[in-house]
Amino acid sequence: EHGKMFLTFFGLLLLSLARNSISSPLNRFSRINRHNKVTVNDIFISVKTSGKFHQSRLSPILDTWFSLAPSSTWIFSDTSDADVTRRTGGHLIKTECPSDHSRTALCCKMEAELTTFLTSDRSWFCHLDDDNYLNVPALVKMLSSYSPKQEWYLGKASISAPLEMMDRTVLPEEKMVSFLFGTGGAGFCLSRSLVERMGELVDNFGTTGDTIRLPDDVTVGYIAEVVMGVPLTQVETLHSHLEPLRRVDKDMLEEQITLSYSTHENGEINVVGLEGVNIESDPTTFYSIHYE
Repeated sequence: EHGKMFLTFFGLLLLSLARNSISSPLNRFSRINRHNKVTVNDIFISVKTSGKFHQSRLSPILDTWFSLAPSSTWIFSDTSDADVTRRTGGHLIKTECPSDHSRTALCCKMEAELTTFLTSDRSWFCHLDDDNYLNVPALVKMLSSYSPKQEWYLGKASISAPLEMMDRTVLPEEKMVSFLFGTGGAGFCLSRSLVERMGELVDNFGTTGDTIRLPDDVTVGYIAEVVMGVPLTQVETLHSHLEPLRRVDKDMLEEQITLSYSTHENGEINVVGLEGVNIESDPTTFYSIHYE
């Protein structure tokens, strides 16, 4: 009889321990954030652009999805623009970065994005390019599955295998490293705890990019995976212009977080698979997506 009681007690103890291990915030693989459901006010949405794209790329963003998160979205550019400042409620950040598409310019803007994020009280940093449509409710829903108190690097790789390179930060030692990175063109998110631990690497982001000789999104992947030891968690509902976007049809739109558009060298248009889109009047497809 005592043996049965002991086994029952032992079984209940194991069950209790199992439950605690599942719900514990210390368990990295228990990603569900049960206590702090994310709202749009917890997110710092950062859009990187350039003065020459304020009209063609930025205006469609301000006309569509920006209206769903105006107080949570900041625009990082190399050019002042009174109209954009007015339309964003003062959320245009003019960086001192070059206006070209060089590695230096890209890393300079990413450094500005990350350092500005750290001056906020937001829990999540999410970077977008100016050719991304953002489904704000889908982003909020996705982030609600992760705790910002843990270190998360959420994105989507555009390469099928990890990038291998010589780690120039440890030269003259010859050390090969391999890592994945979330392509900036699909958007990616970092939890606050991860960005805070990056510390000086945020303040010297441009220097790191120059040292490893790689652009901004790859540099983020290098810092997160190689230096911080935080692997990329792939989010399949993020999409860049590097993908065949026609695969995303009307029935799939609600679940997708980011979308994009592009034109191939042969003139073929790469856009989401919606019927009746007038590319001449809606070249970004953002209006068609937003009012679908």
